[in-house]
Amino acid sequence: MLLGLVLAGCGQKPAAALPKRPPVRRKAASVDWPLFGQSAWADRLAPLPQFTPQAATGLQLLFTRVLGSTGASNESYPLEQGGTLYVTGPGDLVEAVSATTGRLRWSYTPTSMHQPYWAPVATRGVALGDGTVFLVTADDRLIALSAQTGAVRYETAVASPAQGYFETMDPTFAQGEVVVGSSGGDEGIRGFVAGYDAATGKRLWQFYTVPAPGTSWVPTQGHHGGGAVWTTPTFDPSSGLLYVPVGNPSPDYFGQIRPGPDPYTDSVVALRAQSGALVWYRQEVAHDLWDYDAASPPLLFRLGGAVDVAAAGKDGYFYAWNAATGKALFAPVPFVKEDHSPPTPQGTVEWPGPNGGANYGPSAYDAALGLAFVAGINGGMVVRSETTGLPAQPLDFGTSAVDVPGGHWTGTITAIDVRTGTVRWQDKTASPPIGGVTATSGGVLLYGQEDGTLTAVSAKTGVPVWQTQIGTPIAAAPIVYERRGQIYVAIVTGGAASMQSRFPSKTAPELLVYRLDAAAAAP
Repeated sequence: MLLGLVLAGCGQKPAAALPKRPPVRRKAASVDWPLFGQSAWADRLAPLPQFTPQAATGLQLLFTRVLGSTGASNESYPLEQGGTLYVTGPGDLVEAVSATTGRLRWSYTPTSMHQPYWAPVATRGVALGDGTVFLVTADDRLIALSAQTGAVRYETAVASPAQGYFETMDPTFAQGEVVVGSSGGDEGIRGFVAGYDAATGKRLWQFYTVPAPGTSWVPTQGHHGGGAVWTTPTFDPSSGLLYVPVGNPSPDYFGQIRPGPDPYTDSVVALRAQSGALVWYRQEVAHDLWDYDAASPPLLFRLGGAVDVAAAGKDGYFYAWNAATGKALFAPVPFVKEDHSPPTPQGTVEWPGPNGGANYGPSAYDAALGLAFVAGINGGMVVRSETTGLPAQPLDFGTSAVDVPGGHWTGTITAIDVRTGTVRWQDKTASPPIGGVTATSGGVLLYGQEDGTLTAVSAKTGVPVWQTQIGTPIAAAPIVYERRGQIYVAIVTGGAASMQSRFPSKTAPELLVYRLDAAAAAP
């Protein structure tokens, strides 16, 4: 494992042009990361002005902790609150460890797991609220654990694995409510998002993202539907609205049996959090034929007096709308290679391929710069479209998608000015930064890649300032927190389930925590 590799003399952009943003020193301060997006608006911006590009050169590995067996994928986003890190691993393992020493405080692994054998294996984390840790398991259970001890408070079923449902998401805690979506859109399930009473686990409401079989565009016969909610909805406490990313319709690539635009698939859907009532929705891709889910969690920001919402799609475009009305702010902004047409039975080369664009990884936003940061995946795939019958397993792809022969999967990090809808800068990466990005108010942007590289760049310019090679794929974004005046960066390794054939993991998933050297952060 190569640690603390500063990019001077490494053939990268020089660090001489770094912005000068004087750090602010605070005595014995603590800044937590208690929500998936750090704040309720999911901007993934750590409010740490002293974590500047200059200071980032002082990052040093503090401790590691193994979370699973060798070769396992892991798409986990840790949380930190009150000096405890809450992290997940393969098999829906949940561990609470000291955020500064790595000492284990408690561990929990669900029993009697019955996940369908054909379902992707992925866990993305937990939610925190009211002294409770909320976990959604691969086999469709919502489990509430004591944040102090890990003891089970309740367990409730949210769906049935026998029907093709499974879970990959970290849920959303919203003012006494836990919001859970459904994975399994490519299996033809009827997608949904639902709200549960956080204290009891009782379901309060359910919103289906596709019609019932035999109504509207969903045919009566066959295992069709889709509209999975793969990732974390974003909740705005000020408006009481949830912003839900909804996945593709199925069959994925064969659209003849599902005519029309297929609402609410490939959309960001705004719902009232207390009732699940629809307020508005906007489709990123109507009548999707390419498996271009809306999967990346939406983020909120403010321009002038209005609140707006933005999301990056698997179609490789960045979208932004007024958060109250859904009115578009600007034309969609591409951030990866775009070259696609309707798939054919003979096969059509598509850019981005179904595993490209922005997957489940989150974007970030820096209000001081007016920039949103998007992690993109560049990869072409040959997509074939025709009817298929797979009675042995309820997959509903509408045939196949394979990598372009000899193709190489790379990525992009793109800074988009949300005031104008234009690209400020873009960096190309050697492998996909599928796990997304994290920013600091001091002007640093951090991200990992499938080739095991963890990088910090200037958020203002994209100039690299620090890099380390971990040696195993990274499929999540880091979190940044402060305990008693010390700044820490935590990230989980393991690789993405969808990228394992391209970037196989040769070591066990780990939690890695870095500490910022105090001297480097000094003014």
